[in-house]
Amino acid sequence: MVGKTVLVTSGKGGVGCSTVAARLAVAFARRQIPTLLVDLSAGNPALDLLCGLDDRVVYDARDVLHARIDPRRATLPVVSVQNLTLLPGATIFDGVPGEAEVIRLFETLRGGFDQAVMILDVPKEIVGTLSEFADLTLAVSDLSAASLRATASLNRSPRAQMRLVLNRCSAERDATGVRPTVREALDYVGLPLAAILLDEPLVVADGATEPGRFRFRPAFDVPIKNLSIRITGGHAPLLSGLIRGRKRRKILADMAKRRLENA
Repeated sequence: MVGKTVLVTSGKGGVGCSTVAARLAVAFARRQIPTLLVDLSAGNPALDLLCGLDDRVVYDARDVLHARIDPRRATLPVVSVQNLTLLPGATIFDGVPGEAEVIRLFETLRGGFDQAVMILDVPKEIVGTLSEFADLTLAVSDLSAASLRATASLNRSPRAQMRLVLNRCSAERDATGVRPTVREALDYVGLPLAAILLDEPLVVADGATEPGRFRFRPAFDVPIKNLSIRITGGHAPLLSGLIRGRKRRKILADMAKRRLENA
């Protein structure tokens, strides 16, 4: 049986949800933790492309959902990363599965594998159902008003452990004042902060996004690795080494103040 289960979702497309799911799975795998990465996005899956396995896909999550194939036969090892296995998403969209189907698929996957961690890239339509059964749900958003509004409106179970991942944040202050601050984003969405990931143009090195390579990108992968450590019960800093000086102290002070206000 799978150990920990983590859902990764977003209220709006194009905010990097699949990238966060893939990089989080890689972070676990590189810590020598056997990890299963599952793509439940139907019609436009991305994880097989990110893992460089799009030309090897034969079966997908839809086949497992309809019991057409044993779950283990539908998975593919990610050859560039040891300890990482992928269950690809369906390329054909034939409707959102019902609640009973979603729960049955989740239980099939959790009981059919022995990986220590299972990361599921989940569309917003089914996250409300699955979040009750997962150990943690990560909602990915950037700092745009549209993304934050969509994240705030995600269907949440009162019993779900949901946290916010802020993606594509700038290390520099927004001089225009148009984009919300981290504090404003947390207040609006109403979720505890899980990680802050820096803006892509600042951290992507030459060839860093080549499919399946997962080359190390410090400003993105360090907070993702730290998040993986915290998920498994370890201690790792939220912002150490990425955002320094007054900006880091201000973010931490705002978070502490917010916790006191909500106490």
